[in-house]
Amino acid sequence: MNTEFKEAEAFRYLILAVQRQGNKMLKAYLKNIGVTPSQAEVMSVLKKYQPIALKELGHLLICEEGSPSRLVERMVKENLIERIRDQRDSRYVRLVLTPLGNEKYELIIKAEADMYHRVEALYSKEELMTANQMLRKIILGTPLEQALEDRGFV
Repeated sequence: MNTEFKEAEAFRYLILAVQRQGNKMLKAYLKNIGVTPSQAEVMSVLKKYQPIALKELGHLLICEEGSPSRLVERMVKENLIERIRDQRDSRYVRLVLTPLGNEKYELIIKAEADMYHRVEALYSKEELMTANQMLRKIILGTPLEQALEDRGFV
């Protein structure tokens, strides 16, 4: 540990630890639904923005860097999402939730709400707002900030 940067280094590792623990918690909540946290995020984005192009989806996701093509391919094979032809230009494909994807999305919303209640039991609204404000500074000017802004979180 570099004592000159002790607090900054601790902050870095705390962010990593909290992200890992949060992902572990979310996995546990999603386990009975049969989806991963990344799949849950894709379905949440699709529910709000469908029909959407793969590139647009990739721009809005936090869980994936770059193109989510492999993740989408897996979800198509699992019948959670489907590719449809763009109505304005048949050369392009759009992504939408399937009926199964919509069913699972409803379960995801409940699982996420349970997890959020758990977080809100640990922290007051003011503490969460302060933490969010502090963490936003790290992503200022990045594509992640833009994705969060486009999704209404910033």
